[in-house]
Amino acid sequence: MSFVGNKPLQILRLHYFSFKPPYIDFMKIGGSRLSLELMMLLFTAVLATLVLLPIYLSVKDYPFYYSNILFIVVFVTFARYIFLLKHTVVARSLVFKIVMMVTAIPIIMYLLDCVSTFQGFTDDIGLEMLVPDLSIPKQKSIIRYIRTEMIFFGVGAVIVAVMFPFRMLVSIWRGINKNTV
Repeated sequence: MSFVGNKPLQILRLHYFSFKPPYIDFMKIGGSRLSLELMMLLFTAVLATLVLLPIYLSVKDYPFYYSNILFIVVFVTFARYIFLLKHTVVARSLVFKIVMMVTAIPIIMYLLDCVSTFQGFTDDIGLEMLVPDLSIPKQKSIIRYIRTEMIFFGVGAVIVAVMFPFRMLVSIWRGINKNTV
């Protein structure tokens, strides 16, 4: 087999440098901001399910399901509103922004209470009491997982909940003064 010049190498080089990854315009998938909002809510639900699945499969009576789900939902939703507000359904809603600024304060207090309750439980009673029937290595791994993900999403939810009213205030100011989000 003989090649004239470097024809196969040129073809390979042409295909290698001319590749463009596909561009996905999420606004055209569903056609509206509402469909993007629904996709993000579905993403949040799937994420919460996947994060809580190991706990559900290992722990019989886990007392922190509600606060854990709340941490995940607040963390993802508020972070999305902080960074991607202009792509949401409520981007131009002045009433929503004012209501969320006011309700952020009790949400922050409740999140802090949930984190404190979890920390108190781990310090006083211990997470070992939740999984007495598991082997020692499995106990250690699930306890480490529970503690890590609860602290990560709990502290993350508190941080974004503190940042959230300021982002809403900036967005209100931009809407009034610059007519942007």
